[in-house]
Amino acid sequence: MSVTAVHPNIRSLNSSWHSSVATLPTERRAATPFHSLEWAVAWQSVCTEQVRGRHHLFLQEGPREHRMSFYQVSDSPLWRVTERAAGLTRPTFDADVLYGPSVYGEYGGLPGATVSVLAEAVDRGRALAHDLGSEALVIANIPPAERALWRQARTPDAEVVLSWAHRARVEASVDEFIAHFPSSSAGREFRRQHRRGTDAGLTLKIVRGPELVPYLPEFTAQAPATSQGDALYGTDMLTPLTRVPGAVGLLAEHNDGTVAGGFFCFRYGSALYLWMAAIDQARKDELHTYSWLMYESVKYAADTGAYVLDAGRGNYAYKARLGMFPVALTSAVYLTRPNAHLISRLGALHTGLKQHVLRAWNKA
Repeated sequence: MSVTAVHPNIRSLNSSWHSSVATLPTERRAATPFHSLEWAVAWQSVCTEQVRGRHHLFLQEGPREHRMSFYQVSDSPLWRVTERAAGLTRPTFDADVLYGPSVYGEYGGLPGATVSVLAEAVDRGRALAHDLGSEALVIANIPPAERALWRQARTPDAEVVLSWAHRARVEASVDEFIAHFPSSSAGREFRRQHRRGTDAGLTLKIVRGPELVPYLPEFTAQAPATSQGDALYGTDMLTPLTRVPGAVGLLAEHNDGTVAGGFFCFRYGSALYLWMAAIDQARKDELHTYSWLMYESVKYAADTGAYVLDAGRGNYAYKARLGMFPVALTSAVYLTRPNAHLISRLGALHTGLKQHVLRAWNKA
């Protein structure tokens, strides 16, 4: 069942709500794995992020079609982690939030959409948030190239940079990649860490798509300690994500037959996205697992013809030492009713997160 709104004076723009992605028209290839239909399908069954409702907006402007998923969330572990990093002593929100889409997708927004389409997405989303009793609509993780367009479409009540992605050009080899490091000492250390991991018995195991499923319990067991104790990922989330185009696991397999850690990645389009890391903390110092996997990721990207290595969010100091370019990911917040206290808390979240990343960069 869907409800359609028609706007004949805005280049034949119309939009309709769908309760399931199965009823959406087939789309062209998505800009990133996080915008793919398969990613939205995965969130139909996720419970690690406590999703109370799922709504999918189909937008059509002339011949161009767009889709955006909205999730009514009562608790998002990833959002809670950002609150702690910012030093907040209480939750930002007092009630459910409507996210468009989930903050777990590294990149959000609507790539390629016009201002009128973005305005329609905000208007329909905010109206839905109001009807659901949510405090706010959050358009999550907008990359810099789209931020001004969303502002032009509808001015947010607040903006929060929740995290920074990290990107670097991939050349034809690891040596060429290292040539762009800020210092020769950083390059020497990058090679040394990889060599020590190899000498300690690590080899790369590449596992693609659903073949990753048997390794997911180990991923989810190792992931909380990797993210400082937070259970951000569950098999309910990772299992369907193995069906997203380009899903691949880069695993550090030890010569004793165990897996010392791994990256859950997407080799999609011209990029390799390192979306999630899970490292055995008991052996990480002995095996140099994380740095070893970063080196192997660069090599895998080069070997598969990727132009860009997207090293994901977090671990800011390490990625700064490699000279990776930080990409601010802005979440635009649209309130369903005036709330000065909420605006103040969102401002404190933004400021605290900025200070958090600046401290990390200063350590690099």
